[in-house]
Amino acid sequence: MLSLSAKTIYGLKATLFLAEHFDQGLLTIKEIAAARTIPRQYLEQIFNQLGKAEIIRSVRGKYGGYQLARSPGKIPVAEIISALDGGIDLAPDTNDPADVIHDLLIEAEQALNRVFSLNLSELAEMSRKRRQIINFVI
Repeated sequence: MLSLSAKTIYGLKATLFLAEHFDQGLLTIKEIAAARTIPRQYLEQIFNQLGKAEIIRSVRGKYGGYQLARSPGKIPVAEIISALDGGIDLAPDTNDPADVIHDLLIEAEQALNRVFSLNLSELAEMSRKRRQIINFVI
């Protein structure tokens, strides 16, 4: 089965939360973990990797916390996936120029990369619209 790791799903949820609160200052790991139902210790490990990839930044101290390292519009989902899961690689190398399965997998990779080129700002807007629809229905 083709799937993203739990680490990447949690990382996407956490960075989306940071994007939704981008202009509101630093957020604590406790706030983020509680808001997205992510185990705190696991989120610390995820944020360590995202920090090394310069997707988020942390500020230590009493008034410290986390925020995106860049504006949400400049962080594509694919970059987060790459930082946490190593990217998308469906097509193994082949020396057979007639390998149609390889071509199919390359095409699937390209389609996924197009979808994951969506940035956090666009994802946050989609989330906001979905919440409005849900609130309207209730």
